[in-house]
Amino acid sequence: MWVLLPVFRGLARLAPGIGGPLLGAVLLRCAAPGWVLVRPRPSERRLSWAQEAVALYRARPGAPDRLARALALHAQTLTLVDRYEEACVAVDAATTVPGARLSPAQAAHLRFVRAQSLLECGRTEEALEEARQCVEAYRRAPAPARRDRALGSLPGALRTYALVLGVLGHTEQSVLVYEECAALLRSMSLRQVSRVLLVMPRVFVELVGGLTDLGRYEEALALAPEARESVGGAAAFSFPEIVRPLRVRLLVDLARCHSARGDRDAARATAEAAVAEARTPAGAAWLTVALECLSERLSEADAHDEEVSTLQELADLYADRSQEGDPLLAKTLDDLARCHRRAGDNTEAVVVTRRSVAAYRRAAARDPAYEPELARVLANLSIRQEGASDAESAVTSAREAVTLTRRLAESDWRTHGPLTARRLHVLGQALRSTGDLTATVACYEEAEAVLLDHDDLPGVEAQLATIRDVLADALLARVVTGDLDSTLADLRSLTDLADRADTQYVHARCFRAFDLVRSDEVTRAWESATGEPYPGGTYYFRTDRGRGSNPAER
Repeated sequence: MWVLLPVFRGLARLAPGIGGPLLGAVLLRCAAPGWVLVRPRPSERRLSWAQEAVALYRARPGAPDRLARALALHAQTLTLVDRYEEACVAVDAATTVPGARLSPAQAAHLRFVRAQSLLECGRTEEALEEARQCVEAYRRAPAPARRDRALGSLPGALRTYALVLGVLGHTEQSVLVYEECAALLRSMSLRQVSRVLLVMPRVFVELVGGLTDLGRYEEALALAPEARESVGGAAAFSFPEIVRPLRVRLLVDLARCHSARGDRDAARATAEAAVAEARTPAGAAWLTVALECLSERLSEADAHDEEVSTLQELADLYADRSQEGDPLLAKTLDDLARCHRRAGDNTEAVVVTRRSVAAYRRAAARDPAYEPELARVLANLSIRQEGASDAESAVTSAREAVTLTRRLAESDWRTHGPLTARRLHVLGQALRSTGDLTATVACYEEAEAVLLDHDDLPGVEAQLATIRDVLADALLARVVTGDLDSTLADLRSLTDLADRADTQYVHARCFRAFDLVRSDEVTRAWESATGEPYPGGTYYFRTDRGRGSNPAER
């Protein structure tokens, strides 16, 4: 009908009494087309038609019902172009038109538009209540009149309600609502389904995602055939720009399910299919998500060459974005550097990690919430610089990581205290590479003291055992290189360490130190200083225990 609009506009100018109402009716039909299988006009065009209808009916005060309907469609078309605040204003205007009598379907539709707009504006709690009332309004409403069939439906309202619940983190409740909506869609006739053509693929794809998030992988995979069918056919033909991203999302979630069940071949094949879908113009917005999924699956399959190329492509995509994409770029570069280091290319790993640090610096400058990630990647840079035999640079990077983590610990000691110990471990390892054993011992002793303040936290016990192991190593190295006074001090430190440690390795290191420096002079000095006989004997220990001498990259 839009091709006839010039005719109706001319008629409205020549005969306002007859042409005005006709033009208004045609504009409303164009803004909310009733033929669901016909591809709609661009959103901006539909918005302009709705605005024209609003202006027309405001100039004709004798038609309040038509003005309210025009304002409702104006609100709906505003959501199509992401102008959600204005959509809320239009909804308020539609509900307050003097003398207007909204049908139950129109009233429910206005709640539907408001719920969607509030959600997109970040007013999630308000959106939840509005979506709940919208569902109740559609449940109570009788079958809509013919002209109101394009104004939303109960399945659409249920989908919005489930979506809001999911955003708020109520995933189990969200899945229950999605399942109710899916059951309703299955019971509808083909004609009824044609009126909710875009609701069905969204519901099934988002339900698969919710089940995946809950770890109900078997149920998600069992739903896969229905979901795949819903993102094909008429919906894919009429709305490729909407359905294609849904296909990518579905494949990504199914790849996660296959991976969780241990089927790595199926997980990789599904992730590759997601990337192929995302390489089309309509799916391009999801290409980064698909590539991230594929890189994870390639890592699981130990396909390192393919993982490097995938991460490189992903990093290039993030680098082309604005600075808002720096955190994603930094994380991707860190993963890429880890791949290079695993392949033995330490030099390239350092180069790429430096780029990751630079990206996190930019992100942290705009938002201090990224400072913990900056500290983590600085520690990784130190580890990789040490692997590339650049010990001085490794010390510099590790010192910055320690300084930053200490500052973070001032405001949140429980979270960043154990991380401070981890960073000190990295610094100690770098210092030992430079031969500075005194500073190395000081780092490890501080790390041990920090961990003792957090011995009630999960994982700290294992970290403490690792620190004591490397501390014993550093003390032993210093024992055999120091003068008599420092040797006696280090022997006492090793004995104290053995008393508070419960690992065979530390105990054996202590006995090993006494054996290595044994001499008449040391023996006399020890007995004179302590009043105890010089320790002796043989200590046997297993070497099959993981000592964890290298701090893991995180």
